[in-house]
Amino acid sequence: MKPSSRTLSGCTAVVAVLGIGLSVVVAGPAQAAPSAPSWDDVRQAKADTAQAQSTVDELSARLQTLQDAADSAEVSELQAAQDYAMAVSQQQEAQASLDDLTAQAKRAEQRADESAAQVAGLVVELSRTGGGDLSTSMLVDASDAKDLLYRVGTVSHLSERSARVLAQAQTDQNTVESIAAQQSAATKALAAATSKSERALDEANDASASARASVQQQQDKQSEVLDQLAFLKGTSKATETAYWNEQQAARAEQQLAARTAAASRDTASAGSTDPASTSVPSRPSTSQPGTNQPSTNQPSTTQPNTSPSRPSTTQPSTTPSRPAPAPAPAPAPAPAPAPAPAPAPAPAPKPVSSPSKAAGAIAYARNQLGKAYVLGGAGPNTWDCSGLVMMAYNSQGIATGGHNVVWQYNYFKSVGRLVPLSQRQPGDILFYSSNGSVSGAYHDSIVTSYGTMVEAARPGVGVVERGIWLPNQLLPYVGRPSGSV
Repeated sequence: MKPSSRTLSGCTAVVAVLGIGLSVVVAGPAQAAPSAPSWDDVRQAKADTAQAQSTVDELSARLQTLQDAADSAEVSELQAAQDYAMAVSQQQEAQASLDDLTAQAKRAEQRADESAAQVAGLVVELSRTGGGDLSTSMLVDASDAKDLLYRVGTVSHLSERSARVLAQAQTDQNTVESIAAQQSAATKALAAATSKSERALDEANDASASARASVQQQQDKQSEVLDQLAFLKGTSKATETAYWNEQQAARAEQQLAARTAAASRDTASAGSTDPASTSVPSRPSTSQPGTNQPSTNQPSTTQPNTSPSRPSTTQPSTTPSRPAPAPAPAPAPAPAPAPAPAPAPAPAPKPVSSPSKAAGAIAYARNQLGKAYVLGGAGPNTWDCSGLVMMAYNSQGIATGGHNVVWQYNYFKSVGRLVPLSQRQPGDILFYSSNGSVSGAYHDSIVTSYGTMVEAARPGVGVVERGIWLPNQLLPYVGRPSGSV
């Protein structure tokens, strides 16, 4: 990833002055950005306190609109990348099937050769003992093992043992022919899958090039807006980028909460008796090693921080508020008491959360920040989204279902490790979909706090940590590789 202060990150286009992504929800089709205030306008506003806040608002709106346009361009690129990943998976499956059939064919041919040898021995044996129309000329005249079996099969009088030997040899030969037919079909399937993956790769590259051109255009405009904001507020571009990043994370939290509330209302109106799937849980501590939030101290002209106040993360004491009453004195023992029975075994503990595993996966993913994105990458120096998710949890000894977004979602579903999006916590896996179902899944990432995530973003950007982008395209369930569900 180029160390430029004007690099866009991610599956969405973002300005990443500090290596942190910027993201927003696309509420509808991307629209043209409002005309930008010129530098003369900005200089004039800086000299006019009454005009300064209005210009800040105008610049912020422009930054948001540019972000929306860039986000829309990035989604098509990621969808094409997932199509390629699925095509490669099908190619790998076709290759594995052909390899398995090839191994089966070798074993079947070996068994058929051994059976044919037994038949040849049978011919010799019976010809020496008066086998009638069995003669060693069969061995000479037969063109191959199959022909020999046919010739022996035409003999009208075979002993029970001879018939068994012949039947086994014919069965083994049929197996060879059956596997050969399957090999032929598998070879064709592999060729078709290979061709499909090559086409998908071309399409992914075309989508990436198209998206990159659009993103570059928005990137240059975003960079100028951040320069103008920094000049107007008397701060730095890095400070404005950090502030913007935090606002995006806070906005993502608010949008996800609104989505949960809407789903809860829909469930209630439908008469559901299970509101747990849409209710917003009380939030545990979101503190993670290395998640230092940027300072938001701004001059008076900055936008107010829209991040919701966070509840105290102090855990309630589990000590009772009143001391336990003293136990009653034990009664006097009866004469010659019987031995006390063994205590009943303690109930099996309920599964508890594994924050150390989740924190370990997050730490692993963060250690890859700045590394390149390459389709099919699974480390150590290049990554794609599902490759990063897979290896982050593999580092903790936890399976994720393979190197594919759809596979990973289906794996967590099959092992009962999906939980509602509203109950997400650090370490959970977010899944993005273009159609609201797993069939349209195109990207995944690891939650690092309620409003942020770490991901392998896209070509030219690599691994970044940013605010959760496009909450409206998240599937309603997250994967929880470790801990209680």
